[in-house]
Amino acid sequence: MKRILSNLNSLFAVLLAFVLIQMIGWVTIRNPIRVNLSDRTYYELSEKTLKLLKELDRDVHITVFFQEEHALYHDIENLLEEYQYQSRNIHVDWVDPARDLARTEKLANTYGLTEAQVMVFDIDGQSKVVKQNDLAEIIMERGKKAPTISAFKGEQAISSAIYGLMQGDTPKVYFLVGHGEKRISEFDPMIGYSRIGTAVLRDNLDVDELMLSGEKAIPEDAAALVIAGPEKMMSLVEVEMIEEYLNRSGRVLVMLDALKQTGLEPMLNRWGVALRDDIVVDPENTLRGSDVHIRRYNTHPISMEMNSIVQFILPRSVMAKVDDTKATSEDHPTAVPLFFISEKGWSETQVDEPSAKYDEGTGDVMNSEENPISLGVAVERGASETLLDVQIRPSRMVVFGDSDFVSNGSMVGGNEDLFMSSLNWLLEREELMAIASKPIEEVKLSLSRKDLRRLFWINVAGVPAVAMVFGLLVWSRRRK
Repeated sequence: MKRILSNLNSLFAVLLAFVLIQMIGWVTIRNPIRVNLSDRTYYELSEKTLKLLKELDRDVHITVFFQEEHALYHDIENLLEEYQYQSRNIHVDWVDPARDLARTEKLANTYGLTEAQVMVFDIDGQSKVVKQNDLAEIIMERGKKAPTISAFKGEQAISSAIYGLMQGDTPKVYFLVGHGEKRISEFDPMIGYSRIGTAVLRDNLDVDELMLSGEKAIPEDAAALVIAGPEKMMSLVEVEMIEEYLNRSGRVLVMLDALKQTGLEPMLNRWGVALRDDIVVDPENTLRGSDVHIRRYNTHPISMEMNSIVQFILPRSVMAKVDDTKATSEDHPTAVPLFFISEKGWSETQVDEPSAKYDEGTGDVMNSEENPISLGVAVERGASETLLDVQIRPSRMVVFGDSDFVSNGSMVGGNEDLFMSSLNWLLEREELMAIASKPIEEVKLSLSRKDLRRLFWINVAGVPAVAMVFGLLVWSRRRK
């Protein structure tokens, strides 16, 4: 009887342990916890994306048409797992276009697909297609037959697609032409703007070029107007059209190059932007002398989350105008500097001299705490609430002292991030600001022949020998 009770007790303990394990498994499945214990944040979602997913109240169906052999397959898989962990409204379906031909053809007809290696986002019947070029920066290196992935832009592309479908409409961005501006239709590898035009399209925005001659006003469907490095003077009528657009809660991004008169200067002065006929020199933040690397960012939604270096080429100073006489006016534009040069930088006005150096008393201005030199400002006017708590849509403008920093040959570091962050601030799309691409980190283990031989003997002879010695010790001890 005693043995039977002991056996029953053991059986009950085993059953109890089994039930306990099942309960722990059920709880962990229902309440998963993901912890990143590595020093890499490759798939870690930004605060902007987490906020977007927290506000997501509709189901998002994502169909991934990628083969498992594709270089981006596992990156996309790991990233989408993070999205699903943060929101139960994210539903992912994987379709192999090479193996599941019938289903691929059916979905291709449904969504109008013409190629594989794409992702389709669907919210309530509205769809958005994201291609592999939108998910990564792919470059061809000399001496290599296969392309190389230099940066992964998955989070930027996925969050942009979800946000665009949530909003329902696609804002239209016009790039001004007709005065020698940089053009999004120009594919020149150095001076063209085709890459930034593609980036704007990838961010779920429509783009088009606009010539003001023959127009009576900026089009009503213009969500934002980009003026990228005009080379010629604008007429007074054209400037009035741009300012009138601003006055009706318009959004304008202006990029002006050094030593260029555009006709916009009086208007910018009225909007609190101070310009000088200069070239900014910063010997502490330059590689070639003609470029300025921006490292000091000011507190503003555009720049405060920038964590990459931005490179301007032969920039001019763009500063917030000091005007205390109208500071209390509700209709007075508020200009905020976005970034500054170092303490050793200055505003150079003697541009004809072969070598730039600071000359006191010649018009050159040294950067200081009393007179900080900035290369860009953000302007806002009319951001206030009425007595009835009705939000009035403000006018917004961003002005940079360089237009070459986002040309095809200059898209390095955080240049694209700064442009897109500025554009999204103008469009009040704060959810997409400062979601930067993540560079691919290559870890290479370089071993000599001597190191390889050492590893061979450790693994083939050393480890088994240690196990054998411990085994013999245990055997001899048991025999005693």
